[in-house]
Amino acid sequence: MSIRDSAIEPEALAYARGLLKPPVQRDATWQTIGAAALWAVSALVLAFAMLTAPPPGSATAPVKSPIEGSGG
Repeated sequence: MSIRDSAIEPEALAYARGLLKPPVQRDATWQTIGAAALWAVSALVLAFAMLTAPPPGSATAPVKSPIEGSGG
């Protein structure tokens, strides 16, 4: 009997060794795409708000002059 002979099946041993390997690291592609999409949507929303909002100082409030308010 040689040293290579074993009671364990070679396929089962290969499967067990495969389970013991560390997992392969994957790139976080979908997270990056999601973050870029969120930034793009927020930029479009803010641009739309800037285009549709009135410029500051354009709304005039009626001011009573002291002469008109004297009742005279």
